[in-house]
Amino acid sequence: MKRTVVLGFAFLGLALLAGCQSPAPGPRLSAAGLRPEPLLAKLALGGSEVGGLRSRAQVEIEAPDLHLSRPQRLYVARPEQLRVEVLALFGQLAAVLVAHDGVYQLYEPSRGELQEGLISASLLWRVARVDLQPREVVELLLGTPAPQAGLRFGDVRPAEAGGVGFDRLDARGTVRERYVFDAQGHLKAMERMDPEGAAVWQAQFDDYRMVPVEGGEPRAFAFELRLDFPRVRGQATLRFKQVSLSRDLPGELFELKLPQGQGGKGAS
Repeated sequence: MKRTVVLGFAFLGLALLAGCQSPAPGPRLSAAGLRPEPLLAKLALGGSEVGGLRSRAQVEIEAPDLHLSRPQRLYVARPEQLRVEVLALFGQLAAVLVAHDGVYQLYEPSRGELQEGLISASLLWRVARVDLQPREVVELLLGTPAPQAGLRFGDVRPAEAGGVGFDRLDARGTVRERYVFDAQGHLKAMERMDPEGAAVWQAQFDDYRMVPVEGGEPRAFAFELRLDFPRVRGQATLRFKQVSLSRDLPGELFELKLPQGQGGKGAS
């Protein structure tokens, strides 16, 4: 259980920096702007413009066998690079986890142990009750989840306060993705289904604020993210405290290189 809790802290933690401000109420998009095609195009553009995140957040995870609430720091970078610094009760570093290029490393100072191994498809599920792949974690934390290829648009319907919702279907007509955007074109909710149409994960984005982008224009960012994982009966809520966005982060952030003589190695 200790290992599960530590990694649970880690994979949904978050990192430091930066000022932000609540955006003034933006103008509503026109009916043409609220059509599914331009909304997804805007989401994809945001993903291409912002590739890295540093922030600090309060993270809560609820699952049948895991309950926690901790402040955490994290770096994430596209396509699937993670670095998480897990804080203990009084702010000291409890663990550092990195994931990159299909491998992970975990170092716990109290144990003096460095663990390394391959990232399996079920890693986050097993250790943190998070039903996501690392690439999906990065996209959701950046607020720009990439639509699946090969799907067509289905029903379009009005959403709350002038927003719009719509589905995307596979070749058999099964709903595989569901989206809700608000009247300003901000992504408010997304749901992804398996080939049988059963929900795999659901994400809700709230409390949008303007955040500077290093090397780019400021953009709206959701300071509250709620994730639901029906298959494992788990939930995660992230309330960001500080956020900095950039086009990229240095690759060396996502590799642990301990001084010689520190830490052992193992794989799980």
